[in-house]
Amino acid sequence: MERFPSLQAAKDALWSRTYMGYSQRQHFDYVFRRPERVLTPAVTEGSYIDLYRSPDADLSLIERRILFGLRGGIRIEPC
Repeated sequence: MERFPSLQAAKDALWSRTYMGYSQRQHFDYVFRRPERVLTPAVTEGSYIDLYRSPDADLSLIERRILFGLRGGIRIEPC
């Protein structure tokens, strides 16, 4: 699980990992381990980021999902 300082940071991370992740290392600020910078070539426009209220939340209780919309923009859906 990783943490984001804001919803905008999570949206930016999804966009960057999709369009730049094959050539530039992406930052992952993990909750329970050290941060890393890795390549993310497998992240596509079909990928998404699930957000939870806290690091110890029940993983079946997704609060929001960040994903690409039909016209290429990034949207946030409540779950």
